[in-house]
Amino acid sequence: MFLSVNGKSIGLDRGKSDLPFLSHAHGDHLNGMKRSEEIIATRETIELARLKASPVTHPRTKMLNAGHILGSTQLWAETDGGSVLYTGDFRTKDGIYTKGATPLEADRLIIECTYGDPAFSFPSPEEVYSDVSRWVNQNKNSILVFGAYNLGKTQELIKLLNEYCGIIPVVQEESEHFNQIYEKHGVKLERAVVGTETAEEVMRGPFVAIAPPRIAKRSFSAKLSQAFNLPARCAVVSGWAQRYRMNVDRGFPLSDHSDFQDILSYIDLVNPKEVVFVHGDGSHLMRTINKKRGTIFASANL
Repeated sequence: MFLSVNGKSIGLDRGKSDLPFLSHAHGDHLNGMKRSEEIIATRETIELARLKASPVTHPRTKMLNAGHILGSTQLWAETDGGSVLYTGDFRTKDGIYTKGATPLEADRLIIECTYGDPAFSFPSPEEVYSDVSRWVNQNKNSILVFGAYNLGKTQELIKLLNEYCGIIPVVQEESEHFNQIYEKHGVKLERAVVGTETAEEVMRGPFVAIAPPRIAKRSFSAKLSQAFNLPARCAVVSGWAQRYRMNVDRGFPLSDHSDFQDILSYIDLVNPKEVVFVHGDGSHLMRTINKKRGTIFASANL
């Protein structure tokens, strides 16, 4: 998707344009970015994405906090057809190291709807942090493995375990690039990387580990239990845990996205004349807001 500003194209998480905008560093938003020399993005996003491009601004655009992961932003632009706000992935609720997304009125809103189904209604992050802490304390004599994506969720979980439980978790080496960038930009993360002396020390007794969701399954915790001669349990930390069983002992619905009601509330704050839903199924949202306003002004998945 592209915006036209002064006759020039700005790609929305698309590199093949006159000037691309990159909302954040998750891989599914990096299309064509590696060849770009200049990108509208934060310094944090450029570093997390391992890009060589220079972060730039545009006089007719503003980057607004998206509340998703470190460095994530929305783009507000005064285009040839009026003002537009593109959210990228966004969360309206405050997290342990993030503030909720910043709204700004626009004529057209292009909004992410990963969880655009009324079945998704997430508790506040603080509630989930407390639930995770209770589960950890209830199983303090066990090995616990949390399934979390390497960028964003792992750092949120490390911070949670540090502050709520006083625990230094064991983390995978593949997440360490991201952990170091977070620390460089002021998010303190105490962790022990697999294969280091610190990790070996932590793993001499019951410990807590963070691994990608593809690894953190009951079969993996069973192998750990056998290897360390300790009980072992696994959990997943994801918004999808609210709907799906994931072959784990516990699921925590912690998401760095907005849920159905959050999306509706955000639309009201932006007060657009037109809404376009992207990155998900916007049909439930489209029906809800069109019924509420009495006029058809929303479209799904342009």
